[in-house]
Amino acid sequence: MKADLNYSPSDVYETFPRPVTTAEVRSNGEILDRLRFDVMIDRSAGLTKLYNMVHDPAVKDSDIESLRENHRKIDQSVLESYNWQDVDLAHDFYPNRQGTRFTVAPSAQIEILDRLLELNHAQHENNSPKNSPHAVDRHAIAAGSAVHGQEHLTPVRDGDTLF
Repeated sequence: MKADLNYSPSDVYETFPRPVTTAEVRSNGEILDRLRFDVMIDRSAGLTKLYNMVHDPAVKDSDIESLRENHRKIDQSVLESYNWQDVDLAHDFYPNRQGTRFTVAPSAQIEILDRLLELNHAQHENNSPKNSPHAVDRHAIAAGSAVHGQEHLTPVRDGDTLF
């Protein structure tokens, strides 16, 4: 058996600090799925072509604006599920290495990544063997984490995801 490093999706996402999926996140995701499908059919476009239009500030068509609005709603509902309503997402068109993208402001991206990193560190600390006399379930997210008011985070169960 080889000793190469292997990062499988389960290894990566099992330790990701996720809140429980809310009804609003689920509903917005279902709306996005249907809307995206309908627009792709109507325009005879694949996902790449569709998102090239979403990221193009010159495209003002109502169906593309609807997709952008739905992405705003999803992002906001995910923030609310983390109890991070204080983060101003400031959706707009921003340059990055891939070109111009419709996304949240760079300052919001940094703030979100910083908070996720803090949660990940807290989750690791709470799940480390030195803090428990017993083996820790890798799926557990410590309830009661005080990082940015995360008292409402609960253990993640298989199949309970935001994606």
